Amino acid sequence: MKASVNMFFACFVFICMSLVAWSTCRFTTKKQTTNTLVVGTVGGYAPFVSMNEKGDYEGFDIDVAQALAAKLGKTLVLQDLGSMAPLLMTLEQGSVDVVIWDMTITSERLQKFAMVSYQNTEIKTTNPLIFWQKVPAGITTLADLKGMTVCVEPTSAQSSIINKYRDIFILPTEKIDDALLNIQYGKADAAFVDQAIAQKFKAKYPEIQIVDMPLDEEDFLRGSGIMIKKNNTELIRNVEAAVEQLKKSGAIATFETKWGLA
Repeated sequence: MKASVNMFFACFVFICMSLVAWSTCRFTTKKQTTNTLVVGTVGGYAPFVSMNEKGDYEGFDIDVAQALAAKLGKTLVLQDLGSMAPLLMTLEQGSVDVVIWDMTITSERLQKFAMVSYQNTEIKTTNPLIFWQKVPAGITTLADLKGMTVCVEPTSAQSSIINKYRDIFILPTEKIDDALLNIQYGKADAAFVDQAIAQKFKAKYPEIQIVDMPLDEEDFLRGSGIMIKKNNTELIRNVEAAVEQLKKSGAIATFETKWGLA
């Protein structure tokens, strides 16, 4: 039995690594060189990263990536890794230089990666929980969700927070639109999502109800950061300087207004 379990686990790991390798190559036509800035991201996440009618990537984070590459004097190479887990794995492996994808700065992530703050730097003490049409009575804290099913993106900041509540049934959803469908059709009671995503859904679907859940101090959210491996000190230093210039020039603020994040 144990051998079967081990074989199953080995197969699972092999399949995951194969998917990562496939997704890494899927949208990349240029190799990583000293003259390139390879940025890992994930499409289908408007207004941060999505694809337009011409098949080009666009969004707030795409504008930031382009401006950052220009400041560093490098050619931008985008890699769409499909979801959060392979995104972080490829950064750890050094297959991408940085990750730019509305990555919330958390204490947990800062233990593993450097994160250069570039957007929404205000510390948030709450995080939105979204329901479809009606909020069940008595829901004011995450602990009140006992026995309910909640959608959350694996390895996200929201996942780290809600996984501490053992009495909540977690429904992992790789794509944020899947979370919306799950609550809309009754497969889940709620979804724990990023604030910008909650606002986007609310603007499109008036049936969405939002309740801000208070967070423990250790879970406070500190805006979005560009993720870099901690040992890549020269790149960290250069990205910090470039982001500071983009903030002072008003470029970041212009991008926020353009994509409805201001």
